[in-house]
Amino acid sequence: MCGIRIREALPKDLDAIYEIEKQSFKDPYPSAFINFLYDVNRRTFLVAEKDGAVIGYVIASAERDIGHIISVAVHPSERRRHIGRAIMGEVLKTLKDTGVATVRLEVRQSNAEAQRFYESLGFRRSYTLDNYYGEEDALVYFKPL
Repeated sequence: MCGIRIREALPKDLDAIYEIEKQSFKDPYPSAFINFLYDVNRRTFLVAEKDGAVIGYVIASAERDIGHIISVAVHPSERRRHIGRAIMGEVLKTLKDTGVATVRLEVRQSNAEAQRFYESLGFRRSYTLDNYYGEEDALVYFKPL
């Protein structure tokens, strides 16, 4: 991962984050929602930067001792280079430092690749949320820190 820097997101990064969001998800979060998430989760909203460009991000929140991975994505041209793993590692450290004991996330039932990724990070499937993504169920994963 030579040349990759992980840091807290800045307002100037939000347009690039939204572009990655649109390229990564069937139902991307609206730009205004990403801006709101930035405003309320600055410490746990991280980006991966390469040559001055944002190539990935993770948005997480923390409420008492429970953390929540809201969204994580890497630009399609930069995938399979361990960038997502690095971003997740940093946000999990940050969440732990804020007192979080357990982290949860949701993933589409059809997204086997993401499920394998989260399982490789130590997340374990717990239950299913019916129709979480409209017509599709979500699998809920947890990881103790």
